[in-house]
Amino acid sequence: MFHHHVAPFGRFTRHTLANEAGTHAFTIIPELGAALQSLVFEGAEVIDGDQTPEEADFNKWSKGRLLFPFPNRLRDGAYEWGGQTYQFPCNDPDTGNALHGFGLDKTFEIEELSLSDSGAQMRCAYHYGGELPAYPFPFVFRVTYTMQANQFSLALSCLNTGEQAIPIGFGWHPYFQLADSVDAMSLQLPQLAWIGIDARMIPTGKRYDFDDFASLRPIAATVLDNCFGVLETGPELSVQLQGSRGKLRYWQELGPGKFPYIQLFTPPHRRSLAIEPMSCNIDAFHNHEGLLSLAAGQETSARCGVDFTALD
Repeated sequence: MFHHHVAPFGRFTRHTLANEAGTHAFTIIPELGAALQSLVFEGAEVIDGDQTPEEADFNKWSKGRLLFPFPNRLRDGAYEWGGQTYQFPCNDPDTGNALHGFGLDKTFEIEELSLSDSGAQMRCAYHYGGELPAYPFPFVFRVTYTMQANQFSLALSCLNTGEQAIPIGFGWHPYFQLADSVDAMSLQLPQLAWIGIDARMIPTGKRYDFDDFASLRPIAATVLDNCFGVLETGPELSVQLQGSRGKLRYWQELGPGKFPYIQLFTPPHRRSLAIEPMSCNIDAFHNHEGLLSLAAGQETSARCGVDFTALD
């Protein structure tokens, strides 16, 4: 039987859903945008989450965070919508852009919790009333985390609760760790188009073939901080990741309004690999590539997740 455990984490609260033996579990922090901080399969931790409350508060790497109302970067933090100009704070000093929207530190409420002998599910919601001048468009953003045996998934959804169409994009920022170093992990990618970017990490409009990991091979010293457009047309994309802790098949839904973009990032500490599903391209509020115009009362959703296999 799975159980729900609640424990303090500095000024935050950790909610862990785990089986009796603790061999299968996941942990979220509702006060940090319902971020996933731990994911355990067969006793193996596969997520590089915030290790201390101080690290979580500082939030240097956006570990496990949900990204909305846009993922990645927005050039100069400014955009136009409905004939009006809006300005986000430019919180990425290296590029002078806005980064990852504003949901990273918002408090979600737990709406639903389900526990069974074989798994667990938790649904959390953030009700936004349009208070920020940068984005005066109300919505409800939800995430549903589900664990069943050696499978874990999350469903993201956004409901426009306002009276006009709103621009929306979203994503997720997990760091996967299947060995002590990303150098010791192996990676295989599907067919992808590398998004060309300028010195400020904004798309140039060019795309390039990328087949460096067409077959499973060690990441080794490879440095990644790249966005890719998905070339496959099936219902989902699959990424294979392998290390001493086991094998992961990461997947994300494809199609309009789903996750047709993916960002890969090897942080400087090189402990883990970020595999980030994105519903839209970098700077989508300008280039409109994948950007959704969500009508009043309309809801959009997309799913992603991982399947785990222990090594023999």
